[in-house]
Amino acid sequence: MPLQLLLLQIQAAGVTINEVFTLPTNMPGEPDLTGVRVLEVTGETVTFARVDSLGGNRIIVPLDKIVAVDYPPFTQ
Repeated sequence: MPLQLLLLQIQAAGVTINEVFTLPTNMPGEPDLTGVRVLEVTGETVTFARVDSLGGNRIIVPLDKIVAVDYPPFTQ
């Protein structure tokens, strides 16, 4: 399944993603994508928000930098 479609389904289901794995960045430890929800999926990026955040912690990641997504089972 294409990543963009999977992320749209996760967003629609309201599932909290355990962890998103990305290619390395030039900033050690960034981004920390543990316990996040999908806010928006576009043709090139996805916007995540940490579940434990009050909404001010949005992280935008290019789709081509995402290697894997660890998410719990959900009903489509």
